[in-house]
Amino acid sequence: MNVLKQDRQAAPYLPTWVVVALLTVANLAVFFQVRHFGFVNLDDSIYVYQNAMTLKGLTAAGAKWAFSGFHASNWHPLTWLSHMLDVSLFGPAPGPQHLVNLLFHAVNCGVLFVLLRRLFKDTWRSVLVAALFAIHPLHVESVAWISERKDVLSALFFLLCLNSYVTFSRTESYRSYLASIGFFALGILSKPMVITLPVVLLILDWWPLDSAATPAQETQHGRYRRLILTKLPFLLISAATAIVTFLAQASGGGASAMSPIPLVPRLTNAAIAVIGYLQKTLWPVSLASFYPHPATVSPDLPLGRLAVAVCCLLLISYFCIRERRRRPYLLWGWIWYLVMLLPVIGIIQVGGQAMADRYSYLPLIGVFVSLVFGGAELVERVRLPHWATLAAAGILVSVLAVVAHQQAGYWRDSVTLHERSLAVTERNWKAWQGLADAKIEAGSFDDAIAAGEQATRILPTFPEGWQTMGIAYASKGDYGKAVACFKRALELRPDYFNAISNLGSVAGNLGDFRQAADYFRQALRIKPGDPETMYYLGMSLFRAGDTAGANEMYRMLSGVDEKMAQKMLAKFAR
Repeated sequence: MNVLKQDRQAAPYLPTWVVVALLTVANLAVFFQVRHFGFVNLDDSIYVYQNAMTLKGLTAAGAKWAFSGFHASNWHPLTWLSHMLDVSLFGPAPGPQHLVNLLFHAVNCGVLFVLLRRLFKDTWRSVLVAALFAIHPLHVESVAWISERKDVLSALFFLLCLNSYVTFSRTESYRSYLASIGFFALGILSKPMVITLPVVLLILDWWPLDSAATPAQETQHGRYRRLILTKLPFLLISAATAIVTFLAQASGGGASAMSPIPLVPRLTNAAIAVIGYLQKTLWPVSLASFYPHPATVSPDLPLGRLAVAVCCLLLISYFCIRERRRRPYLLWGWIWYLVMLLPVIGIIQVGGQAMADRYSYLPLIGVFVSLVFGGAELVERVRLPHWATLAAAGILVSVLAVVAHQQAGYWRDSVTLHERSLAVTERNWKAWQGLADAKIEAGSFDDAIAAGEQATRILPTFPEGWQTMGIAYASKGDYGKAVACFKRALELRPDYFNAISNLGSVAGNLGDFRQAADYFRQALRIKPGDPETMYYLGMSLFRAGDTAGANEMYRMLSGVDEKMAQKMLAKFAR
C-alpha cells in the first residue's frame, strides 16, 4: 500500500541522493538564517562562551574534564567534546556553532529517511515523514539553540543505531549488532534522553520487522528468548545511564529553580503535556523557549485540563489498540511517542518547565509516521489524483516551513527570544529573569530590575531571579539592595555559587577584602579549582594584607590556569 497512487499505479521512485538534496534545501530555507544569530542566555554561557574548558578547544585536559565529572547537572561528555571541537575549528564565535547544529539536523533528516524506507519499503511516505521532521516548528529549538547540540547529536547516534539494528535483524550480521550497541553508547554519551531505546527496538521487532516470526525453525519460546537476549546489552547500558543521570541531576540541584514539586502536580502535568505536544504538533503556534510548570504559578490543580487530557489519552490508546491488526502503524507510532517522551515528561521533575519544544525532537517521529500512514490510507480510499496528493503534501510542508522560519527568527538574540515567550505565555517567571539578564548585558539596568521584580513577584522562591536582580543593582552601584538580593538567593539555595561569588565581589568593591576573601573561600568549596574564583580570592587576600595566603593561591592557580596566574602575579607587582 503506497502513499501516493494514481489509477492504482505505484508512484515514481526517488533516488536517495535526490531526497537528501531536497531535505537539505528545505533545512537551509528554514534554518540558514541562524548563521547570523548570537548566543542566548539560556545555558549557552554554561556550555560555551563562559566555560573555561570549552573555550580552550579540544584538549586532553578538556576530554578528561568532560568524562570525569558532572557538569550542568548532566553527564554527556561527547556533547562537551563536540563544543570544544567547534572552538578548535572555528573559534568561539556563535555563527559556525549554529551551522554545526544545522549540519547535524540535516544529516539526521537523511538518516531518518533511509531508516524509514528500509523499514517500510515506501519511498514517498518516508519522504514526507522526513520532511515533517526537518521543518516542523517544534524542532526549531533543537536546531537554533547552540546548547541543544546534545539533542541533534544524540539523535544522530540513535538513528544510526536503529539502522544498524535493522541490518542485524534482517541479515543476522553480528558486526551490525555490535555497531548498534556502539551507536547507542555514543547516543547516551551525548544525551541520556535516548535511554528508552531498548523499548523502541522491541516495537520495531513487533512491526514492521516482525522479528518474532523468524526464523521458522525456532519455537515461539525460543524466538522470544532470542529477542530478549539481544536487548540485554542495551538494557544494561540504560540501567547504568539511569543511575549516572540521577547522580548528575542530584549533584547539580536540577530542581533548583523552585521548591520541589509534589508527585500529584507532576503526574497531572505529565498527562496534560502528552496531549499538549500533540496539540502543538497539529497547530504549532504560541511556541516559547520556556513554559512554566502550573505548580510554580498556582497552587490549584488544573482539573479541567487534566480531565480532557486523560480522556484523550484513553481514547487514543483504545483506538490504537483496537486497530493494531488492520493499522499497526497507529499503535507503533503511539508507543514510540510515549516511550521516547517518558524520560522528559516530568514524572521525575528537573527544572521548572511544564514542557519543552526540544523534548519532542525524537518522540514526534512516531506521531509523524502515524499521521502520514493514516493520510496515505485516506488518499487511497478516496482515490485522490497523484497531482492533488503531491500538491496537498507540498502545501503542508511549505506552510510548516514558513512558520518554522519565523519561529527560528525569535532565537536571534536573548531579548527577542524572551520577549516572544512573554508574549505567548502567562506568568512566565523564567522569561522575565532571562530578559533581566539580557537587559544587564545591554546596560539597561533599570529595565533589568523591573524584569527581575516581575520574575520574583511571580515566583518568590526563584533564586536565579533574585541573583539576576542583585547583579542589576550592583551594576548601578546600589550595593545595599544588591547584597539583600544575593542573600535572599542564598536563603533559597545555600550552595548557590554565583550568589556567593557576587557577594564577594560586592564586598571587594566596598573595600572589605577580608569579607570578600571569606565569600570566595565559600565559593571555592562549592566549585573547587575554579580559576576565576581562585584569582579573586588571591587578589582579595593580597589587598587584605595576607601576602602569604595570596602567594599560596598564586601557586595553586598556576597548576590550574597559567594565564590567569600570570595575570594575578602582574597585579601583585603593581
